[in-house]
Amino acid sequence: MNKLFHNTLYLRLQPDQLHALHVESGRTFAEAPLLALRHDKGRRVPLAAGSEALALRGQEGIELANGFEHPRTLLADFGVAEKTLQLLLRKILPASLLQRAPTVILHPQALLEGGLTQLEIRGFAELLRGAGARQVFIWSGAELSRTDLQTQRFPAERGTLLYPEPH
Repeated sequence: MNKLFHNTLYLRLQPDQLHALHVESGRTFAEAPLLALRHDKGRRVPLAAGSEALALRGQEGIELANGFEHPRTLLADFGVAEKTLQLLLRKILPASLLQRAPTVILHPQALLEGGLTQLEIRGFAELLRGAGARQVFIWSGAELSRTDLQTQRFPAERGTLLYPEPH
């Protein structure tokens, strides 16, 4: 299929920063993985993510939440993390009616002592699907090159493809 219709995102995730690369265009993006919420009749209503959420800090009735901030794990609050990624992915993806849902390669880069558990790996995969990914890969190891990402080659000598598990 023509590259025009491909959408591949490489996300490097830390509790305080999400770095994204849209592989086909070369566009990069870095934002704090924050979600601004307003409390309305007992519900938390998402308003904005990233720098747009930061701009709302201090306003009455606004709470800033980070679904990736916890002392033991990178995935702290599934609902907040999912909505944050939904909003941030919209900012990096090119606007087009013909674009397919993205393939997302997630590269967690913090809180990895002892490796990710199967529960964390599955949680990240479900999180990304819920945020709009068509296909999900979870990578642990050295940073991937743009060529690796374009060919979806995950060099075993430089890391481990955690998801999907090889058959």
